[in-house]
Amino acid sequence: MAVILAAIYVCFGYFLDRTDFTSLVILFGSAFVFYFYLVFTTHDVEETDFLLWVSMGFRAIFIIAIPCLSDDFYRFLWDGKLFVHGYNPYLFIPSEIIHTDMGSSAGLTQELYKGLNSPNYYSVYPPINQLLFSLGGFFSKYGMLAGIIALRVPILIAEFFTIKYIRRLLEMLKLPQSNVLWYALNPLVIVELSGNLHYEGMMMLCIVIAIYWLMRHKWAGAAIWWAMAISIKLIPLLFLPLLLPRIGIVKSVWFYIITGLALLFTFLPFLDEQLIYHITSSIDLYFRTFEFNASIYYIIRWLGFKSVGYNIIQTAGPILSIITFMLIMGVSFYKNDSWLVVLKKMLFAYTIYLLMATTVCPWYMVSLIALSVFIPEYKYAILWSALIVLSYAVYRTSEYQENYLLIWVEYLFIIGWLFYELIKNKRLFKN
Repeated sequence: MAVILAAIYVCFGYFLDRTDFTSLVILFGSAFVFYFYLVFTTHDVEETDFLLWVSMGFRAIFIIAIPCLSDDFYRFLWDGKLFVHGYNPYLFIPSEIIHTDMGSSAGLTQELYKGLNSPNYYSVYPPINQLLFSLGGFFSKYGMLAGIIALRVPILIAEFFTIKYIRRLLEMLKLPQSNVLWYALNPLVIVELSGNLHYEGMMMLCIVIAIYWLMRHKWAGAAIWWAMAISIKLIPLLFLPLLLPRIGIVKSVWFYIITGLALLFTFLPFLDEQLIYHITSSIDLYFRTFEFNASIYYIIRWLGFKSVGYNIIQTAGPILSIITFMLIMGVSFYKNDSWLVVLKKMLFAYTIYLLMATTVCPWYMVSLIALSVFIPEYKYAILWSALIVLSYAVYRTSEYQENYLLIWVEYLFIIGWLFYELIKNKRLFKN
């Protein structure tokens, strides 16, 4: 069975054309069938250990593969090239510098530029991401593949330690060690991180280590890890209020202060008077412009077209963000009894964020899958990871037109299953 799964990942990495939606669904569908079989039939520690090494082997298959399902790596290499040549990647829009002497001196080629999916926007990736991109930028002087490998190696290393620390947390929480297989063997996690070079897994590594240190009462060290997570992806900012009821006001204040200072430290190599403006403008554009595979927002957008005749994302995006914040704050102040409850709150807080978001890319599921490992009574995140591959139907046409019927199918199943599990488990935040 492992050999068949390995063959599937070889097809993903080296033979799949992303416009071939039928092949993509067959590959993902087959991988998930074997995944469910392995997870449901594995219980003892020795089998789990063996399958974890197998899962790392699956990840290593992609080592020299060019990402197929995402073109974000072009921007990673672009920003990395700028940084290693002494330029601040936050200060320049690609379309404004591609034909300049600065662009030439940084090795910014037409091939790289044509691959960008956001040539008219400032970079929105936080500082630690930029430092990781610099590895790709440096090694890309030996060719694009060398740059891609340099971007991939840190992800593979991070995955090894993410799995290791998930197991440590499972042990501390007295949960079965085999639960880690829900993350380690998940086809979406393997393809999106090791294959498509997304850094959500590295962010979750920092979060898992931070929780581990918090449970061992090492507040300062945990705060530094939390800052590193934010400096990879901004999502961990959502989880900060959830810690307050568990660790208390005084410790929380110190935790937030240390996190803030550590986060500021990661920005030092990029500090500039225009930095905040450029980053916030890019984030604002994200919420007001980008839309993909959304759920609640698409219903609101449809109602907007019916009532006013145009796309209301300019107002709906920010309003949904405010509602998301209010709901998460409501979740955070629900009675806290244990670290297991904190992890459950994080799972539902991130679920709220995704259901309210205007953009839900497949790799956003990685964090949800990792958190669900600790909450075995809820499996909707696993189902979502299987169904979200339907969103890749967008690549079937050159206009990148979404298939709204498939999106409806995705969310009807997900929301239906979520409600079923909520009803079945009755108390939302029980220990």
